[in-house]
Amino acid sequence: MSARAPSRAIALALSAVPGWGHIYWGREFQGLGLFTAAAVGCFAIFNGFFLYLGAGREALLLCGTILLAGTVVWTWWDILGTTSPRRLKAEEERRLESLRAGTMAYLRGDLPAAEAAFLKCVHSDPADVEATFRLGVVCSRTGELRKARGWLRRARRMDVEEKWKWELGREIGRLKGAHVAASTGADGDGGRAARKTEAMVEEKSSS
Repeated sequence: MSARAPSRAIALALSAVPGWGHIYWGREFQGLGLFTAAAVGCFAIFNGFFLYLGAGREALLLCGTILLAGTVVWTWWDILGTTSPRRLKAEEERRLESLRAGTMAYLRGDLPAAEAAFLKCVHSDPADVEATFRLGVVCSRTGELRKARGWLRRARRMDVEEKWKWELGREIGRLKGAHVAASTGADGDGGRAARKTEAMVEEKSSS
């Protein structure tokens, strides 16, 4: 689940400025787009009233007003729907179903299906620590070490309550051991040293 659930009241209050509520809710690209559209509308209105006095001034004012009004209406319509309790409940049910499906696929050994299911969770809720952690585990098992490190580090940053501290420490320790093994040769002395290092890290994590 998310490390910290956002507040609907704060999202609605921030939406007094188009886009800010969406950014707070975790929809950064949509929020930036709305904010940019509102800024362009305000700029056109300001120019039409105070700076530009030539031909087409009325059209400039009209376009700016329509753009700003449309952006404000869309902002409120979308944020009210996005943060509605009914929609949040439905999204949470879908997230939990995807999380269960990903876990079952992982246990069956179907790693591509597990990755796809956990990605659905993260797309639904970018602050989902558990799904982010499990994505890191899946990528680690498929040999995508760089992606695994990225997901695990992201999960560690979001795990403010440290509910996944032990599991994250164990997986990050395994990744470090795998990295040493890959760089020194898994079959040589370096590989044996890497496996010894990984075992020590796991022993520390479990103690």
